[in-house]
Amino acid sequence: MDATVAGERSLTETSDRARWLALCEAAYGTVYRGLIAMGATPHDAADALQDAFEDALRLRTTVARADGWLFIVAKRKWRRSRWRRRIFHPLDVARGSMRSDRDEEVDLLVELGRLTERQRTVVVARYVLGLTQAEIAELLGIAPGTVAATAHQATSLLRERLNGDVK
Repeated sequence: MDATVAGERSLTETSDRARWLALCEAAYGTVYRGLIAMGATPHDAADALQDAFEDALRLRTTVARADGWLFIVAKRKWRRSRWRRRIFHPLDVARGSMRSDRDEEVDLLVELGRLTERQRTVVVARYVLGLTQAEIAELLGIAPGTVAATAHQATSLLRERLNGDVK
């Protein structure tokens, strides 16, 4: 499985399993928007989320936050598909740069794309999914202080870029 969380317990009861699947289904839209914010195309986001949902069907343990688990697993699936695409279709990478079609307008998705992957992940998990710093730290396997520092750096960069103080 892609992601596990400490303090898990078994999903043996039918009611626990049904509740888990209902939580995953309820998180689908939010996680989809999070993947789009990370830079995925709508098609890639839907594919990665579908693969993550398949993993959720096979999951045998409970997780504290279904939306956070689904986001991390889907993000990893999307990242793997991007690597495969780069290996097998190198011309797709040259054609697929993120640019805004609007002149002199700041595009939040473009600015998110300019952040590092860790910064994007933390910003999306925190502000799109609404996960706490502790939950993000646990899901990403980093210290809570690192999450706080990364979120601060990313939001500062976004604020500067969105206000026109481009670095």
